[in-house]
Amino acid sequence: MILDRYLLRQWLVSFVGGLVLVLSVLLLGRALKLLGTVSDSGQAWILIGELLVLTMPYFLILTVPMAFFLSMQNTIVSLQQNSEMDALRASGVSYTRMLRSFFVVVLLLWFGLSFTSMVLLPQGQLGFNNILAKVYAMKGVITFSPQRFTQGFDGVTVYVDGEDEQGVYHGVILEDHRSGISVIYTAKSARFIMGGSYLELRMDNGVRLEGAGADQRMLSFDHYQVSIPLSDGNWRERKSKDHVTMMTMGELWESIQSAKPDAATAELNRRILLPSTVLILFFFALPLSITQKRSGKAGSLISGIALLVMIYNAQLLLHRQVSQGAFPGWTMWAAQIAMLMLAMFLWRRAEADRMPRLFAVAGEWIYFVHQWIMHRLAHRWSQQR
Repeated sequence: MILDRYLLRQWLVSFVGGLVLVLSVLLLGRALKLLGTVSDSGQAWILIGELLVLTMPYFLILTVPMAFFLSMQNTIVSLQQNSEMDALRASGVSYTRMLRSFFVVVLLLWFGLSFTSMVLLPQGQLGFNNILAKVYAMKGVITFSPQRFTQGFDGVTVYVDGEDEQGVYHGVILEDHRSGISVIYTAKSARFIMGGSYLELRMDNGVRLEGAGADQRMLSFDHYQVSIPLSDGNWRERKSKDHVTMMTMGELWESIQSAKPDAATAELNRRILLPSTVLILFFFALPLSITQKRSGKAGSLISGIALLVMIYNAQLLLHRQVSQGAFPGWTMWAAQIAMLMLAMFLWRRAEADRMPRLFAVAGEWIYFVHQWIMHRLAHRWSQQR
């Protein structure tokens, strides 16, 4: 138990740190991408926050197995570099005994990821698509960002300097070009009020300019009202049955019984198989982490990243082929089982200290490449100084 707690403490620090780092990068990238979509709304950051929360299940399914695998690799390599693993092996402790606590972690993560994949993921996709569809159809029709020109209507452009706590906009400029003649309104203050399918602009203390050149007409007003018809776009509330990524597990099963089950079959298999990737990576962690001490952590880290790229690309390729009807659905299961069998085989070889020669050669090659790169960088650095 003492050994289990010691290893789990070492693993947990790198797992949490890696997971937070990767999630932060993914969420930041998604936030920047969404900012251009919702920037016309005065509630842009609230909308972005809601959308990011709804994408979390998808990101967690991808990043949790990665973080678990790389942090487990880091723990094993640290034990090896510090000769702790040699001492444990000399005292008769097997690799399986050393790392048995991680198997419990794998089962917990597998259960949690399965719930996320089967329940939270489709709910998040449905909510995300509903918000985006409404933003695309009606963005900018209720609130406006200060000091930005908002073109959320056909033929109407709105600019405001700012908004006070009562929801009154100040420094309002509106250009109405719907009739083919430019009409410009300026007002010290204004309120935007939703009225059915119209947005009413009630302006105070302003000027109305119509026409151009000698035909220009100006009208000063204390109060003026302009009605702007709102286009709902073609927005309607999305239903879970609209797309396989938003369907519940029961709806997916019903869709599989239909005449065109390919997309539903691929999605159902993906939701079941993706969480099991954490089990495959658990068995791969030991054989890919046992390297010569002089190679440090670089070799195992590079091989681990290469494995992740291959596994996720294989899963993506098979999912695409099955959804298009090119491959039968069982090929996704066959690939997952084959990877699991290979990982378990390599674990047993590592336990018996009989790893394939290829791993030793690859480790040596990575070590020499790493040393060559470091030498070149050090040489260039010394020349620049």
